[in-house]
Amino acid sequence: MDALHVSEPESELEIEEVDQKQFESAKALVLFLVKTIKSLLLYPKNNPIPREFKRKLHQDFCNFLDSNEELRLGVKSSQLLYQGKTVHEDKDREEGMAYALHKDGVRELTFVQGLEQEELVHFLEVMELYLKSTDLEEDLVTLLWEKDFNHIKYLVVDDLLDVNVPKAEDIPDDWDFSRLLDSETPLSGEEKLLLEQKEEQRRELLEKLGEFSSKEIEEIHKLLESDDHYHSWDDFFTILGEVLTTEDNFSEYDELMKNIEKILDALINASDLDSASKIMRRLRGFEQATRNSSSQTDLGNQRKVERIKNTIDQAGEEGKIRNLCRVLNEKEMVDLSKVKEYLLSLNSNSIPPILHMLGELKNFSSRKMVCEVLEEVGKDHIGMVGQGVYDSLWYVVRNVAVVLGKIGKEEGVKFLKKIMNHSDMRVKKEVITSLIKISGREAQGFLVSALEDKDNEIRLLVCRGLAQRKEKGALPVLMKIIQSDQFIDLPTEEKRCVLESLAMIGEDEVIPFLKILVDKRRWLRRDKHNETRIFAIRALGFIKTQLAHQTLQELSKKRNKVIRQACQSALRKLDSGFIPEKEPAKTDDIAW
Repeated sequence: MDALHVSEPESELEIEEVDQKQFESAKALVLFLVKTIKSLLLYPKNNPIPREFKRKLHQDFCNFLDSNEELRLGVKSSQLLYQGKTVHEDKDREEGMAYALHKDGVRELTFVQGLEQEELVHFLEVMELYLKSTDLEEDLVTLLWEKDFNHIKYLVVDDLLDVNVPKAEDIPDDWDFSRLLDSETPLSGEEKLLLEQKEEQRRELLEKLGEFSSKEIEEIHKLLESDDHYHSWDDFFTILGEVLTTEDNFSEYDELMKNIEKILDALINASDLDSASKIMRRLRGFEQATRNSSSQTDLGNQRKVERIKNTIDQAGEEGKIRNLCRVLNEKEMVDLSKVKEYLLSLNSNSIPPILHMLGELKNFSSRKMVCEVLEEVGKDHIGMVGQGVYDSLWYVVRNVAVVLGKIGKEEGVKFLKKIMNHSDMRVKKEVITSLIKISGREAQGFLVSALEDKDNEIRLLVCRGLAQRKEKGALPVLMKIIQSDQFIDLPTEEKRCVLESLAMIGEDEVIPFLKILVDKRRWLRRDKHNETRIFAIRALGFIKTQLAHQTLQELSKKRNKVIRQACQSALRKLDSGFIPEKEPAKTDDIAW
């Protein structure tokens, strides 16, 4: 009877104690997860210590998930959270599990009840591979996606959404940041400080213009002194524009362009890519304006246009780009959005040197930025970008394959075909992923032929890609594979994928074919054949049509109990609007 009179505060305390116990269990589990990953990094693969860690970790997961159904972890840059509270914090930020997940966009990691030891081992292998990588930072989300986990889920956000950085093209050329300074009313005592700051800006400008003659510097200094609202680079651009527009003496014009080339070199060495990109953008504007305003007979303006083009070409030469690459490797704090803007302002002759940057840059973020540049400039120069597939470094080749896929033009297929038999599996996978994104008969034909690749991982990737594209041309080859004597011995995951892809591509057209597979009974190797029948039923569940519904209803009346249950399960999922689950049926425990 006493239990019926527990006061309200005591009830709340009891709940808090239960929650605290659950939190401590989660914290202990996460701690052991981190220790297991560290054991993989410290000991060789055949050492018994990591094996024991993995066995114990799976046992701990099973115990926790039996009581709690799932372990949902929030991911911050150096912390893992459970129910909003920290359960782990990376001591070494650059090498920790939380940092690795967060850096590649994972914001939530969930382990679900039913977690199998094989799945957990694959997850640990992914983390080990990623944290051990030295020559190139792997894409962690892609590695996780390739494992196609059933009981491990993750929430990913686009890293570009994390920071609100305006695009370079959104900033107008005539934007005058000095207005923000000069329009404010100085506070008492600050007038002198502002004057000193402006004087310092004047000195910096004159240092950067050190290559000009003393007479030119004197003239510029007089102009600057006459302006109470002086802002170094804004005024420099104004002067530059006036000189480029009005100078008739080509020798003087040529000398000015040489000085601008020296200034660009100095800005790159000082990692001032913002100012360098502004100069390049202005030069392009002058080039275009002069080209538009001059006639074919105006030889003076044509010479000016060619001289500006020559300056822009020089900025994209191998030596200049290599120097920029050195600066990016040496400087820790460089605004990559400004570097991107600068590279995009160059002419097409810069594409081969920019490709070489992929092999020389040490930082993943920098290489990613270069890929974005190549994607943009390569739309009209696929032949030049495609030359990157001949590079000796596998990760350069893979990145070029990524770029060709993102551009998505059929012209890129011929370059992707050349590296399909690359020695590195990561390159081959990226080739398939890129081909899936490219429309056209050539990409389709190559993908269909890859269904018979010797590597199981490639065949799976192709199969899913063809289903995603709903490529009708793949149906005859898929049917041929299913009807072959070797199909029964394919890995379970591949058999399931082939049948489901056939259903998603063919829909009603392949229902009779799938029904024959379900109806067919074999006495030899019965377990293997029964597995195929179950997968065929699950494949029917992917076809959301009336005919598929009727076929499943018909098959659900068979005397075979397991067939009936499989059909009823597929029907329930069709009726509820859900796509059937991906995990394969376990035929070992079925009594046929």
